[in-house]
Amino acid sequence: MQHWEHATDDLHAAEDEVRQQINKRLTLNLLIQGAASHTFLTAHHLVKDELEAIRPGLTRLYDRLAVSGHLSYWIGDGPMLYGLPSRFWRRTHLPAHPFHRHPLLAKYGGELSREAKRHLVARAWTKWVVTIPVIHYPQLLWLLARVSLTERGHVPQLAQLAKRATSMIWNIDEERLEAEFTTDVAFGHLPTPKTAVGRLTQNAAIGYGGVERRGEQFKVIAKAWNWPLVVHELTKGAAELVCLHGLSTLDDEMYDIVTDEADQIEYEVWMLQAGPEMWRRLLAVLPTGRPLPEVLMHIARLEPQPLERLMLAVIEDPARARRLLTKLG
Repeated sequence: MQHWEHATDDLHAAEDEVRQQINKRLTLNLLIQGAASHTFLTAHHLVKDELEAIRPGLTRLYDRLAVSGHLSYWIGDGPMLYGLPSRFWRRTHLPAHPFHRHPLLAKYGGELSREAKRHLVARAWTKWVVTIPVIHYPQLLWLLARVSLTERGHVPQLAQLAKRATSMIWNIDEERLEAEFTTDVAFGHLPTPKTAVGRLTQNAAIGYGGVERRGEQFKVIAKAWNWPLVVHELTKGAAELVCLHGLSTLDDEMYDIVTDEADQIEYEVWMLQAGPEMWRRLLAVLPTGRPLPEVLMHIARLEPQPLERLMLAVIEDPARARRLLTKLG
């Protein structure tokens, strides 16, 4: 009997370790998607002069597309495919919910999503972007078409500017960045979706970003329809490259288990809703004078429970979170 009890305890401990690592990866994915979404909304202002030299008014056009495109997760085609965000986040207390056992998302996912939407709606009013659901989607399609026509003939210059903006944010050599404007966005090893919604999401994707090994070097790859999306995917890849430091201690079996569960494409829409506000709150408490990639690397290297405590502190006690971040590394 005693031997059986010890075996049961060991099994529970192993399951708990797997769950903690999955939760850690979900948290890192939240930050990665949040960073990408924040950049999607703001990066064009870093190279505004160069964009305006290519085509006057391009910065404002990107402003409008970014706000409208991101709002679609709440009032566009997103709810038609995934269901109402409010309903999804209200149900985190249910055991069957995908984030039920993730302390941060279960408790604050809905709040972060609502704040992100409020942030977008406030920006929309200043950018002449429609926020009425039925009218919003036609305007988004019009903005996509207009951006496509405006970018025609300028793709090489725009690709270089996308890499420059990403390099400025992430302090990464432009030579390690690849940016391609295309409608054929899939590349690399794509995880197999587990649901019909996931398969539809993968087939309908208008951008992909990630990290690929080329010889002895990792490169950040982005393929997407237009400039804001290319920068979004470059940032996602750059943040993923930094966060790989947080997975380097896992053996191959554990890595496969964790990423198979946490990196499901079905989760991306929810990460894109909650992530931006989480990222903005993290930026608000970052220590001054330290490069963003360095701080994110140290965050990614934390063990699951310290990472959990830090992220909860970012929301619940920003002053404490700032102290914890100052001590990192």
